[in-house]
Amino acid sequence: MSINEETSRLYQREPSVALPQPFAGLLNLALILVISEGVWYGLFSPAGPVTLYTPNVGLSLVITILMVIHWGVDVFDFWPFSRDFIMKTNRFLKGFILLSLSIGIAVLVMFGFYYNVIGRFGPIFFSGPQLIVSGGLGQYSQTAIENGCYAQIMMNTCVIFFTIMWVRSFGFSPWQLSNRLTKSLSVWLLGIFLGIIAFSVLFYPHIAYQFYPPQIFMAVPPWWSEWAMTQSGLFHFGWIVSALVLLYWTKMLWEGKPFSLIKTEWLSGTVMMVSVIVAGVIIMLIGNRIMDWYFGSEAFIGGNTTEQPAWRWNHVAEMALFMQAAAVVLYYYFDNWPVKGSLPVRALVRTVIAMAGGLLIAKLYYLLGPVFLGTVKGIGQENDTSNCWTVMFLILVTAHAVFFDGFPFKKKNVL
Repeated sequence: MSINEETSRLYQREPSVALPQPFAGLLNLALILVISEGVWYGLFSPAGPVTLYTPNVGLSLVITILMVIHWGVDVFDFWPFSRDFIMKTNRFLKGFILLSLSIGIAVLVMFGFYYNVIGRFGPIFFSGPQLIVSGGLGQYSQTAIENGCYAQIMMNTCVIFFTIMWVRSFGFSPWQLSNRLTKSLSVWLLGIFLGIIAFSVLFYPHIAYQFYPPQIFMAVPPWWSEWAMTQSGLFHFGWIVSALVLLYWTKMLWEGKPFSLIKTEWLSGTVMMVSVIVAGVIIMLIGNRIMDWYFGSEAFIGGNTTEQPAWRWNHVAEMALFMQAAAVVLYYYFDNWPVKGSLPVRALVRTVIAMAGGLLIAKLYYLLGPVFLGTVKGIGQENDTSNCWTVMFLILVTAHAVFFDGFPFKKKNVL
């Protein structure tokens, strides 16, 4: 995850480490792994006290928190807090305030807005509790709650994607000359608007056909089902998450290139938008072919877990997020190494590190997850997804680096 360009410059000043690299990065990584284990056990683990990993309840919560952090950092630039507050306040106090506020707003969005406003007075499928009250599908409480959270996951993913895509592609155009709050609200509302349209086309047909009998007068049959071999909206989730990771990497790993070489802003932004969407689809298709080779067979309708087309499309997103986890560790904890040499070489090395690091994290997740996370054994199981842990890890790394200024192993940046 990255932050807007102005704030990014403040957080990327050199030197920023209290200890020389790679020791500062390794210590911060060790610290965040310990914290993530504690958070996972306390809130998500099936063996813990809260057990939010159902998995959709936990995944919906962390994606909502991720969305709110994006809003606060990338869109609103920490509004209503001043630059002096961000740069001069005790970093532990500042981090606690910003993280608590982000989590609080996310809880209000998930349990207040979705559950008790939208689900109560509008589309009921956004609220598991309302589905339960309604009867029908809701008589199976676990199914109702999972379906309600699934709808939230897909809506929030669309909002994140289009909000970040606009900020990365066009900045705050055409409102860049407006005051801070006006331009932030404009981009925020535009991201929500585009996200709703995308959700309506890419995911709503699947949701309508989850109910029996199929809601033929409420949504078209999933129009992608014939060539995706599934009615599941996970087909779109796979390419959207892959494209979203590329959007992150354009700023984090590639320093805006090659799109910034186009000097006309609207043309550069349009090329970026089209490129990442096309590349996301290509990555998903290539990833599916790699799984054909890895599992020794193609996916088919009615196949067992790893042969299910929907599982494979989702697994592309899972692998993309593992690679994003490696990228944020490199970016925040190891000062986006390498920082010397030509940009093409730096970008290539960073990309290779992110991809190889993601594969390593995936291997460790599936190998050690049953021991440390309480997940089921094996790479593909029903009712299991790595996305919940990975998004939680991304939130913790980003909050630690941006809200807490990398405390205690990085120096606090000052104006």
